[in-house]
Amino acid sequence: MSHRPTLVVVTAPAPLRGPAAAIAYLLASARTNGMRVNRTKLTKLLYLADLRAVDRGLPPGSGVDWRWRHYGPHSLRLKEVERDLREAGHVQVEETVDPFTGYCEYAIHLMDAPQTVIDTEFTQIVDGVLAEFGDLSASQLRDLTYQTAPMQEAVKRGKREVRLDLSGGAPYPDLGPGMARLRDWASRNPLPEDEPGGVDDLVEEMEDLTEHRAAATRWLLEE
Repeated sequence: MSHRPTLVVVTAPAPLRGPAAAIAYLLASARTNGMRVNRTKLTKLLYLADLRAVDRGLPPGSGVDWRWRHYGPHSLRLKEVERDLREAGHVQVEETVDPFTGYCEYAIHLMDAPQTVIDTEFTQIVDGVLAEFGDLSASQLRDLTYQTAPMQEAVKRGKREVRLDLSGGAPYPDLGPGMARLRDWASRNPLPEDEPGGVDDLVEEMEDLTEHRAAATRWLLEE
């Protein structure tokens, strides 16, 4: 009996995009330069890269919103992306506890070389930020980010948890509570299926304009 060979189709993993690509590239560049990166350091370096991109008239390359929380600029989206990268086997998180201070550090290591789709100009900005600030400690980077214009503006206005304007302006208003109230109102005040008289008015208006539309069309054709 002859056996047909089994055809195995191997699908290449999709390239990383958005925040995942930005994180992977920063970790790869840091690894190339022998730099150890923990969560805090990763966050602040990405923030500085976004800030430099905006200063050059480019969109922020990390793809996340920055808010004043957790000792400076931070984004909860980064923790979600880290989890996804860890589950995909791209990164490993090493937890160490200082026996004297009890401080827990989470170092992030890139385990492979995933394909990324990322703007070339932003990769150059990341490389420049690493060259300039990559050797600073996490606490030094935290202090540095507090000196940036978006953070100074947020601190001056006491606007914690509000999205930072990377161009240095006032923090953006948080629309979350207002939208929640609007949704609550809409749920308690459903719109009628048809507005009384609304369709009739529209039909009457269209009939009134019929002759004017016809005259305009004739004028265009004659021209």
